[in-house]
Amino acid sequence: MKAEFSFIIIDDSELDCFVTKKFLERTNKNFVIEIFNNAEHALDTIGKNHSLEGDLPTIILLDLQMPRMNGFKFVEEFEKLSPEIQKNYIIIILTVLSPSRDPKDLYGIFTYRKINSIVEKPLTKDKLNSLLNEVRMGSIK
Repeated sequence: MKAEFSFIIIDDSELDCFVTKKFLERTNKNFVIEIFNNAEHALDTIGKNHSLEGDLPTIILLDLQMPRMNGFKFVEEFEKLSPEIQKNYIIIILTVLSPSRDPKDLYGIFTYRKINSIVEKPLTKDKLNSLLNEVRMGSIK
């Protein structure tokens, strides 16, 4: 059976990756999920035109605050990939939104054309269902 959705989780926190993956698995057994704790490794894999199963694009759940290559730098490099590769992916920022976060960070997110949405951690069933409905309806591309 083909997966309806595939996900790539990019987060340096092994705990956040574990929790997000377990949540996705419990929500739907047909999700294909791949985890990267290093954004550079994820970018290399994606750059080789790596895509997971499914008819819809792979959803990248991307953390912003990571060492070596943060989420912003990942998106900058991702946008340099060929359009044929880019069309296979939807980038969703999955991050903690807190009053202490610099508002320039949030404004900066929307300067990237490939960032489709921001979802606050932790991912919940309502947030996930809303996101997947938007992808199915084509309002997130």
